[in-house]
Amino acid sequence: MKLAIVYDSNCGLCARVKEWILQQAPLVSIEFVAGGSHEARTRFPGLADGELAVVSDTGEVWLGNHAWIVCLWALRDYRDFAFRLTNPVLQALARQAFAVVSANRLAISRRFGLQPSDRELEARLRDVYVPRCQSGSE
Repeated sequence: MKLAIVYDSNCGLCARVKEWILQQAPLVSIEFVAGGSHEARTRFPGLADGELAVVSDTGEVWLGNHAWIVCLWALRDYRDFAFRLTNPVLQALARQAFAVVSANRLAISRRFGLQPSDRELEARLRDVYVPRCQSGSE
């Protein structure tokens, strides 16, 4: 089995989680595809930009917290934990935790000093108020 993890490459937290996954021992083949990229739009045209998605080579698709559980399932040291998270009670908690982290991922990236992407940095700089110089005499 081969999994494609479609992630937000413009998010510092998402990029750090990608690096963390790459440091783990996989049980299946894993590749990463930057969400919103030409490759992602071509290979997975129905996926929304910015949402974590995992797509198997058999065509199965997992989104959001289900995608995160599949990411853990794909790793040797976390497969048992992934199975535990499929318990209805724990799955509800995992869904809530994923929703909180997902909604605040840019703030989390800033808080932990994770490198912003050029696009995120540009957006931040556009929000900076720059006062205009007064020309002429008063």
